[in-house]
Amino acid sequence: MAPPKASVAPPQASGSGTGRFRSLIVSKRTNAARHAPPVRPPALKQKAVVLLTGFGPFPGVSRNVSADLAVEVARLAALRQTEFHFVCDVLPVEWATAPARLQALLDQHRPEMAIHFGVSARARSFVIETHAYNEVRNVPDEAGQCATAEHLVTGDRTERRATLPVQRALQALRSAGYPAELSSDPGRYLCNAILFHSLRHAARANPRTRTGFIHVPATLEPGILGEPSLLDWKELRDGGVHLIEFCLAALRPRAGHLS
Repeated sequence: MAPPKASVAPPQASGSGTGRFRSLIVSKRTNAARHAPPVRPPALKQKAVVLLTGFGPFPGVSRNVSADLAVEVARLAALRQTEFHFVCDVLPVEWATAPARLQALLDQHRPEMAIHFGVSARARSFVIETHAYNEVRNVPDEAGQCATAEHLVTGDRTERRATLPVQRALQALRSAGYPAELSSDPGRYLCNAILFHSLRHAARANPRTRTGFIHVPATLEPGILGEPSLLDWKELRDGGVHLIEFCLAALRPRAGHLS
């Protein structure tokens, strides 16, 4: 087959050969194009995953507000933060099954951020936990079972520090008008266990994951199950979304690292 004709060029001086070389270049490009593999569109970039969890009922708390909060915050945040994929789950308050279920969620979704919600009879506001401890309190769970060991992970470090920007998150909530405080004592029940296991998993599997735990009042009704809450449901929900959005701001490109 004759090579394709080159585009018409202005007359050249005799002996220049310009037209001939142009024709060769076009022919080579055409042959290369014939044998080149088809151009595929670039793969869509997967959204960064945000994992939110709450807890189910446990002895003395038949309806755990942290479950409702996690589900609602995930729903609202997903509508507003469309560049992230939100995964929400309600963990059973059981020593035998909660850590395993959390492990499965972390392995499957590999979140960039994991925030866990739980309730506390001592909490009157948002309580941002700063540490988790490799210790267990011998208290029955929802299934009536107690932990089988004194430590969550035998031979592991005694404590782990939350990797959310706890000080700045505290100021973000307060600046927006939501009562909040820091705590270095998450108890030694399932709340502490989930935070410890989540931090441990991130340190081993994905050190960039930012992990934290937020305690909220056990009830929003005054004088029931502990101190009266300073938050109603709307404030709790909106404050939870505000907290998530503040923490997500640091996960966006060029936003720097959480600290």
